[in-house]
Amino acid sequence: MKAYLIPGWGEDLKDRDYKAVLDIYKAAGYEPEFVKIDWKYKTIEDWVEQVKSKISKQDLQSSLLSGFSFGAVTALSLAGYYQQPAKLLLFSLSCFYAEDQKTVPNSWLRAIGKNRTETFGKIDFDDLSGRIDRPTTLFLGSKEDPEMKIRAKDAHGKIKDSKFIIVEGAKHDLGDPKYVEAIRKALK
Repeated sequence: MKAYLIPGWGEDLKDRDYKAVLDIYKAAGYEPEFVKIDWKYKTIEDWVEQVKSKISKQDLQSSLLSGFSFGAVTALSLAGYYQQPAKLLLFSLSCFYAEDQKTVPNSWLRAIGKNRTETFGKIDFDDLSGRIDRPTTLFLGSKEDPEMKIRAKDAHGKIKDSKFIIVEGAKHDLGDPKYVEAIRKALK
């Protein structure tokens, strides 16, 4: 079974410690694959289309799909609107959905830009999360921003058959050794 990993916004395989996560997937018996995204001047719609062009529906339905931050948003959108994987892992799910935009700091919205903010604002999280019916595990660092914690807890409450893992002592960093170890434990 394949295990796909979508990185965070603007990142590639050399960033964070994505290789450690891919190694965990391999040790757990998966065939790991890093999904490279062209992030520049693109929105969530574009990111989903890029991943769709790389993974067929048939392949995805028998795979593990994972993502970090905006990669988690992309993975969740792909699962909700294209094809659900056998298993979904969401690492530090970003909080820019329509419901979130009232509470996230304006500086965050400015940082991602007007087009991305508008596109995220069209996604109704209740609708998206209600479409997911496959085993889903949400991971969140205990030292992440409050807005991220609200999004992750809300997602856990709305996604059927989901588990929620708090990574003690970790910030918004998939490369943190504590985060990597939490993933390893979850896949044993």
